[in-house]
Amino acid sequence: MKLNITILGLLLSCFLGAQTVTKTYTASSAVISNPERGFFKFTSSNSQLNQTELTNYRLNNNITLLYRNYKLNDFKTSPISATYLASMQSDFDKLRNAGLKCILRFTYSSSTSDAPRDASKAIILSHIEQLRPYFTANADVIAAVQAGFIGTWGEWFYTSQEEFGGWGYNQTNLTTTNINNRKEVVNALLNALPLNRTVQLRKPAFKQDLYSSSALANSQAFNESSIARIGHHNDCFLASSDDNGTYDDVTSEYPYLAQETKFVPMGGETCALNSPRSDCATAVFEMNKFHWSYLNLDYYPEVITGFETQSCFTDIQKNLGYRFQLQTAVLPTAVALGTQLPITLKIKNLGFAAPFNERNAYIILKNLTTNQVYPILMNADPRLWLGPNEITITENLTLPANLITGNYKMYLHLPDLSPSLAGRSEYAIRFANENVWESITGYNNLNHTLSVTNSTLGLDGNAKLNMSIYPVPANNELTVELEDLDQYQISMYNSIGQLVNVSSTISGIDKVTLNTGNLSDGLYFIDLSKGSIKDTRKIIVKH
Repeated sequence: MKLNITILGLLLSCFLGAQTVTKTYTASSAVISNPERGFFKFTSSNSQLNQTELTNYRLNNNITLLYRNYKLNDFKTSPISATYLASMQSDFDKLRNAGLKCILRFTYSSSTSDAPRDASKAIILSHIEQLRPYFTANADVIAAVQAGFIGTWGEWFYTSQEEFGGWGYNQTNLTTTNINNRKEVVNALLNALPLNRTVQLRKPAFKQDLYSSSALANSQAFNESSIARIGHHNDCFLASSDDNGTYDDVTSEYPYLAQETKFVPMGGETCALNSPRSDCATAVFEMNKFHWSYLNLDYYPEVITGFETQSCFTDIQKNLGYRFQLQTAVLPTAVALGTQLPITLKIKNLGFAAPFNERNAYIILKNLTTNQVYPILMNADPRLWLGPNEITITENLTLPANLITGNYKMYLHLPDLSPSLAGRSEYAIRFANENVWESITGYNNLNHTLSVTNSTLGLDGNAKLNMSIYPVPANNELTVELEDLDQYQISMYNSIGQLVNVSSTISGIDKVTLNTGNLSDGLYFIDLSKGSIKDTRKIIVKH
């Protein structure tokens, strides 16, 4: 017979009802270096990346994104060289080492005077095929890829190729063939990228024309179709009433873009000072409306400086992309092995957008004695945690089969989906709260301890065993008799579910006497278990 005499903490009880606590969390005003969002640093393949500089971006400047323009000027009529591809791989390795990700664009020229300004469709498609293995191997540090390739700066305007529309076209004079050729490039890029990565187009009209699509419906989000994997970027944000040709018709394209960018990435850069449109009021309003995740810190300098002098720079820095903040959590004080863990979290997203790449959410249980960690996958999808309204997440989580009894700290963890980055805290999402972030693990501490016990406390009516318990009420001793009692584990709990220490005297295989002389008067529970057999009885101790 096994007698359990360890203090295990509070239990849930069918008799007592589920015991929960409500935790309240304090907001933080800090600027947070969260992945795949924020101001980015602009770089091009004309200069090599410096590992120390990359590391300092995150540590000293709250930068987690790097824009990398890969200039293919030397390969307009030939394959990309092995040396160039090796240098590109070196860039990805450095980004990974620094805890950063990148936005990619591939271009063939950076001046309209270049001749030719881009490559033919056949060359572009062959280059994309060369890039395929690098996309696959480094998808973990690629946040998104801008369509690029066509035209000067890869913006699809000033192309030398008649097959794409030629020099100086406007959106209305593209032929069906031009559109199909452009679509072939985008489809090739989508096919070369893993299904969980997106391509961004320079104008809303580009996506509408290529795919004859209306704005993404909620039901289409994240279904890995082409239209669900195509986002947007605006590289002349705030520069004029139509953002220097970004919009053909703001009346229809504003609502289109506002709906689309709930589910696909939106970002870009400013390109001219255009007060008052490029001032804080409009900038913040439109970043919020169109769910901006990232913005170029380096361009256009006067616009960025204006954000600083008008005192909205820090707010933009905080709110580009997502900014999750815990409000409250309703958590049980205890659960039993083999049962479910009910939780309710209330979260606010103060940011302009939600995460645009897939990411799981976990409740982490960490055993306070062994430090063993048990992750429990939640059903919630952080890509759907879009503000401004408070988000309520209620789930009944199945406890891990290998969980053991004990006391556990509870955490909320949103790691990167890629196995190569899932264990790195730089790639986990930090909540904007005081006293929750663990920089070593990347966990958000829910500041709660959960007791996990062997079984729930039952009622007399649920008894399965033909046992005798006497005397009732008990005084200094309590005797339990049951056939083959030595095969059972016996536990004794007080009225609030705490497992209490009692000494015992064993009399053969069918009888045990518990010493109750040191117990306070009151209600107790005797719990017997053997495998799947469990039986709990109420008793009274009265001296």
